[in-house]
Amino acid sequence: MPTKEHLEGQWREWRYAHVATMFRPYGWTSLVAQYWLEADDRNMQFELLPGHWSVEGGRVMFTPPGAGPNLSVDGAYPAGPVEIIPGRNQTYGHGRSLPAYFGVYEVETLVRSKNDGSSLYGVRVRDPRVTTRIEDAGVTAFGYSPEWRIPGFFTPTERIDFEAETVEAGVRETTPRIGTFTFELKSKTYSVVLIGKATPTGTQPVAHVRDLTSGRTTYGAGRVTELQFTDATCTRIDWIDFNYAVALPCAFTNFVTCPLVPPENQLDFEILAGEKRPAQDVVRTTTYLPGERRAA
Repeated sequence: MPTKEHLEGQWREWRYAHVATMFRPYGWTSLVAQYWLEADDRNMQFELLPGHWSVEGGRVMFTPPGAGPNLSVDGAYPAGPVEIIPGRNQTYGHGRSLPAYFGVYEVETLVRSKNDGSSLYGVRVRDPRVTTRIEDAGVTAFGYSPEWRIPGFFTPTERIDFEAETVEAGVRETTPRIGTFTFELKSKTYSVVLIGKATPTGTQPVAHVRDLTSGRTTYGAGRVTELQFTDATCTRIDWIDFNYAVALPCAFTNFVTCPLVPPENQLDFEILAGEKRPAQDVVRTTTYLPGERRAA
């Protein structure tokens, strides 16, 4: 195993980059709205955005207003209906999604599902003027400890697109399960389900867990830890490093749909490593209110 100094140095650099990304101008803490569209919605209007919004053949469509301010899509003002392709915003961009703005607001769309399995489409708005300051959020972490870099082995499985419940009541999110990671701690064996997060460079294995610190010294909805493939075929993982455990975005904003922790990943010990509970609490309120959507 690498020296403690090497591991801690790498972790410090990663920790700085992670926190800076979370609180950047169009990061997670700049979200100010999350609107919803269902498959049969046409010509909906949203308080912070111009024009009309519809779902046509599974595509989120924006129709510009006849006059007045317009949305900017990929650097141009659309003259007619245009698809706002689902994907992460420009800060975290990947896939075919294109940057969309309304003034200083950044706009993105996403695909989720309802409890009955039917599709649900979200429209999010970010405002860099209200991004939470790092010092206000009170984000801290345990110091680096090599004992929480635990060896184990990965058992790949066929990818399963599991529709997980989320912190947003009535909304589900696809969490692709790619296998399990098994490790031993204090003579007891544990296996946690791994999620395969899509990134611009490929699949990133992630463990989303709750432990006996959750809700007390760490975030109550659990934390996520990214693991690393150690071979070219992406079938081998040699360790999980809980020093890299962080709270999900729902710890910092109400306008997200973070999935709940898989039942298999409820751990019966304290993980005294990684990110601690933010000092600033988020009051969870529901954004998916079908009866309150407005059509023109």
